[in-house]
Amino acid sequence: MKIKGDIQYEDCGVSEEVFPCKGKCWASKEVLYNTFYLKVCPYCRISTSLPFGPDLKTATIFECGRLGYGRGVTAQRNTSKTNSCS
Repeated sequence: MKIKGDIQYEDCGVSEEVFPCKGKCWASKEVLYNTFYLKVCPYCRISTSLPFGPDLKTATIFECGRLGYGRGVTAQRNTSKTNSCS
């Protein structure tokens, strides 16, 4: 157990360098022409912007409410650049 402020939590082992970690923080589901991100960890938040620009890119933002990590990922047409943890 670690203590951050007054909150006790178990260390999930995800460092800021590999956040967001597929399997521990999120999972994905591909439907037709889009990828949906599902949160696995109860402390993680996932939000996605509306498509923008000439290529209709979307920005997905992953945030960890427990450890304070955050990362934005820009994706285009069913592609993503997020970390996969083993």
